[in-house]
Amino acid sequence: MHGKSIELLKHKGIATSLAVVCVASKSYSIIDRVANALSIDSISRAMYENARILENLIRQEKISEEKVKKDEKEFTKVKVIVEKGGAKEEYFVDGYLANNEHVRSFLEEASRDVGLARSVASYAMSMVASAVSKSSA
Repeated sequence: MHGKSIELLKHKGIATSLAVVCVASKSYSIIDRVANALSIDSISRAMYENARILENLIRQEKISEEKVKKDEKEFTKVKVIVEKGGAKEEYFVDGYLANNEHVRSFLEEASRDVGLARSVASYAMSMVASAVSKSSA
């Protein structure tokens, strides 16, 4: 069990990237597809779609990574701007966006163990819940 938690921390960028798209799009679709994937092909397609949406959000300046200091430690959060009825709401997802190396590593490991992808999707969903609950607090 200890090994699984280490794998989840290793893939925090993947979970964050999935969570950011979920918060920005107000859709659980991609996280659900990863959580319910039966093969690496399904996971790869979902990650491809997630990357396309992330790239679009970055170009539109609707998401950005921010460094935050707390108790003398520096953390990274991703700010997500969601337009709602003409107003802009800000959400913050704890973590960092995955880079291409993170995605490659995740896909390689998920090809050996689809259960890893399901665990990362669960982790991402908890990040979504945390971001949404903090914004409404």
